[in-house]
Amino acid sequence: MSTVARRTESQNRMPAVSEPAEDRLIVALDVSTIDEAISIVGKLDNVSFYKIGLRLYMAGAMSGKLKQLVDLLRPHGRIFFDLKFPGDIDTTIATVVADYKSSPHVKFLTLNEFMPLSSIRAARLARGDSPTPKLLMVPYLSHLDGTKDLQELYAEQDFDTFLLTRAERAMTNGCDGLIASGDAIALFRRAYPESSGVVIVSPGIRPAGASTDDHKRFTTPAEAIQLGADYLVVGRPILQDANPRNAAARIIDEIDGALRAKPQ
Repeated sequence: MSTVARRTESQNRMPAVSEPAEDRLIVALDVSTIDEAISIVGKLDNVSFYKIGLRLYMAGAMSGKLKQLVDLLRPHGRIFFDLKFPGDIDTTIATVVADYKSSPHVKFLTLNEFMPLSSIRAARLARGDSPTPKLLMVPYLSHLDGTKDLQELYAEQDFDTFLLTRAERAMTNGCDGLIASGDAIALFRRAYPESSGVVIVSPGIRPAGASTDDHKRFTTPAEAIQLGADYLVVGRPILQDANPRNAAARIIDEIDGALRAKPQ
């Protein structure tokens, strides 16, 4: 995709999200087996969006049960494959995207933050005119902080500049959205307002009083929506609750309240 074509596509984007609260919650199936994932889905009749990470994807591939899970999720709505596909060979990622572009229930794919620009462009080109899967980039992982980790890993001092540079690199080369947590949500939403059509998906969501686990930059569901997130990824606060359905319902209610409070 040429630079001119990418700019035109960006200018022609429409607001990407106008969905109710129940469709903005993405439950992370962060478990080790397909059977565990299927059990969880069976308890969540109020959830329509699920994230499958590399651990579960590989477990499903090795056990031969991945298709069983995908077929189960298909009528529920949407799937987010959070695999951070590597991009060392452009045709590799292009093939993956092409495989999923005829599967509208696969809504999101994450790309590797270190992949070359040519691989991002190849991924977008492989999708063609299909609206899905939308390609998301992770400019910075939520378990890293914006000071010590940033300096040790990247020798960078200014966190905001670092994030915006990475986001611009991804968006101008074909990505549709960004994974953002904490204050980065507002930073990216200011750079890419809702009218831009850029999707912001936020992990590191922790309801008030919940453990923050390994996330150093986290927000409550309401805070994330107020900062500008479109979708929220929640795993352990739901999976580890004695009643996962009720835990999901509480988060959906909090999302709904935050959406109602946002200026129109």
